[in-house]
Amino acid sequence: MIVLFRPSPKSMVKAFLASRLHKGKPVEDLPSNRFFFEETLDADDLDYDSLYAQYKEGFGGLDFLEDQKLWEILEDEIFWASRFNSLDRFQLIFRVLQQIERTGTKGYLAQQSPEAKEMKDRVRRVTGEFRRAKQFISFAEDRANKVLIGRASFEHKILDLVLRHYAKRNPGYSIALLDDEHAHICYKDEILIEARKRFPERPGRRDSARFWMLITDLKHMESKKDRDYYGWERPSNYSKWVSDGAEAYGTVPKVTLDDFAQQRP
Repeated sequence: MIVLFRPSPKSMVKAFLASRLHKGKPVEDLPSNRFFFEETLDADDLDYDSLYAQYKEGFGGLDFLEDQKLWEILEDEIFWASRFNSLDRFQLIFRVLQQIERTGTKGYLAQQSPEAKEMKDRVRRVTGEFRRAKQFISFAEDRANKVLIGRASFEHKILDLVLRHYAKRNPGYSIALLDDEHAHICYKDEILIEARKRFPERPGRRDSARFWMLITDLKHMESKKDRDYYGWERPSNYSKWVSDGAEAYGTVPKVTLDDFAQQRP
């Protein structure tokens, strides 16, 4: 039995419960994953109350699902650990959930196992990168199209959080972050992706108005949504993390085109 989940804490916890009940294996639901010869179960299609009642009857329950404060703590931990850029990020989370099943959430918080210590270290590294990203990225302003353009690449999977943070900081503006190959864009809370070579990164380019007209067309925009940050349920603290520190600014960064040009390799 394969139990499919998406990269959100609630989906992963439901996948853990279902995998224990059905003796299955949790697997991330990706377009590239196709299982023709194994039975699959989608965790997001399962009713949580019914699922947990069955789990509790068979395994005795989980303390963090019985205590709202513990759930809020563990939800944060699972979320940030899931953003760590490593192929085993989900496997580690499920191993920690197995340990919590045996020893309780306090054992994880006290870092009583190598897995708990590793997961906590990953949480620190991801949140640290996000904190730095909120402080040190500079932007050039494309005033005609109400776009702020910056350059950044990240070790971990925090792109959506960074884009939405700067969009919150600068109401009415779209945010574009460029790496070597892609332009990552936050437009009206949608995370879009475009090839770097197609993006008019120089404010004032004659074709920039046409680019923004096309990419924000509803039919065209659907094909540009970044699937890494689309189609999963956001955790309860998501908007708080995005907004943290944004209210202290609220104005467009005063960066000139010359400043932007100096960042080019």
